[in-house]
Amino acid sequence: MPAPTTPLSATRRPFLRALPPSAFLLFLGLATPCASQGIEEGGPSQLQGLRTPAEASDFARHTGHDEMMAYLTRVQAEASDMRLGSYGRTLEGRDLPVAFFSRPHVTSPAEAHATGKPVVVLGANAHGHNYVAREALLILLRELGAPGSEMNELLDRVIVLVAPSKNPDGLAAEDRFNARGADLNRDYMTLDQPSMAAYVGNVINRWNPHLFVDGHDGGAVQYGGAFPYHLLYQGPGLAGADPALGDLADHRVLPHVNQALASEGFQSFYWSRGDAERWLVGGAAPRMGRNYGGLANKLSILFEVAEWPGMEAGVEVALHAYRSILTYTRDHGDELMGTVQAARERTVALGREPTGQVPVAERMEADSLRVTYQIVDPAQVDPSLPVQEEALLTVEDAPILRQAVGTRFRDRPWAYLLPPSAEAAVALLKRHRIEVERLAAPVEVEVRGYTLEGIRWESADNHHGAAPVIQVGEEVDYRVHLPPGTWVVRTGQVLGRVVTHLLEPETTDNIFYWDRMTFLLPLAELEAFHMSPETVEPPLLPIRKLMAPARLPTMLDGG
Repeated sequence: MPAPTTPLSATRRPFLRALPPSAFLLFLGLATPCASQGIEEGGPSQLQGLRTPAEASDFARHTGHDEMMAYLTRVQAEASDMRLGSYGRTLEGRDLPVAFFSRPHVTSPAEAHATGKPVVVLGANAHGHNYVAREALLILLRELGAPGSEMNELLDRVIVLVAPSKNPDGLAAEDRFNARGADLNRDYMTLDQPSMAAYVGNVINRWNPHLFVDGHDGGAVQYGGAFPYHLLYQGPGLAGADPALGDLADHRVLPHVNQALASEGFQSFYWSRGDAERWLVGGAAPRMGRNYGGLANKLSILFEVAEWPGMEAGVEVALHAYRSILTYTRDHGDELMGTVQAARERTVALGREPTGQVPVAERMEADSLRVTYQIVDPAQVDPSLPVQEEALLTVEDAPILRQAVGTRFRDRPWAYLLPPSAEAAVALLKRHRIEVERLAAPVEVEVRGYTLEGIRWESADNHHGAAPVIQVGEEVDYRVHLPPGTWVVRTGQVLGRVVTHLLEPETTDNIFYWDRMTFLLPLAELEAFHMSPETVEPPLLPIRKLMAPARLPTMLDGG
């Protein structure tokens, strides 16, 4: 582990300072649009003269949403390789911008993948008060559009989409949450919030990038500000994802990020925290972006820019980190595309001729990697003073708990069967762009179901105050008559791992837990069973599994 760099907090500029005169002129309506947006006239293309409002303020403030939209349109007007669009609107009606960079220009996901180039999505600002990575992406947009720059030249080999602000409502409120008080980085499975439903449905699972980055900042404030690390990161970390994706992140992509940042004097390490004995990474919940990406067969990377260096240095760190993702993709595109495509093909094959098991419970464990890292020594820290290098404790040859290991499994089915009344669950599946079919005629088939032994209710993320935790009893194989309109969801599709996690009733993010089929739970029958377990059979859950391929009269439902 290299020695830590001098803490930038010692020389950081105060974040709260007087705004430039142009800002006050803007409030009075006297500034020109160019001045109010911090945009200066430049050379022939004018791109090199553009500045974000944050840059123009010397990073005394972040760029507002309307200012960002004006800046993006100015960049687009000067950048021949950029197209600007909106992938949706927020609860409060703000546009969710996405910039497309390609050379030659592509107009659709199919056209993008037909080029044979890797597709990358760079995002930030899922938490509204996280604006440092967002500011870095606004600068990177300018570089991607500037002819002759390194970033622009890599467009010959990479297609890049940038979604700089996923939660502009939270940004405007200077809050972590959106206007409903929801955490968008806990909404990847439920897609309750319009902004996240649009991002997953219209960007992530429509454009099917090979790699996407979810940029956050304030990294590990709750764990001492991450000092001495400038960036914390993590790849997909859950047992249900194809392990090759996590391996590629750990052994190839993240070392590339380390090298790129080290060359600029910055340090990086795994999210999220360590003590004197071991390093702990983030958990395995797929409702968070990096884990959802793994289930959806994308290489997904979390960036957490540390809080302690201050805004200006944080933007620089994030900018170098995002650039490193693009240079890795440029230089190792075949490796990235081959790994991701193989994971997608394995997922489809596992479902078409159902093979193996689905993890429905898991825990984080140490793997064979041993690490050396530095943490702030609690015994030497005065919380009233900036953290100094002398307060660091070096921990050597320690385990890192980064491997998600399944602890309970269920056999993978060929398809799940939902009753015709399960429209809310099906609507959720469709928002993910999961393929769904309906029976066109009645059939009688052999299915597998679960008995319901009990339910425990708990409070869940985003104000789900009564989420049912299902206690499954036994697996039961039986024949059943299925009426027309029964929903059929096959697992042999690219999003098959998302399917199994949503439709297995024991996972952390299943459709019962998120209130998509709660009304179909046999609560009265369960109560009767609990009253007389000797004479009353436990009820069956209203979800069934086809364990082998079957000829079914179905029609695709795209509504």
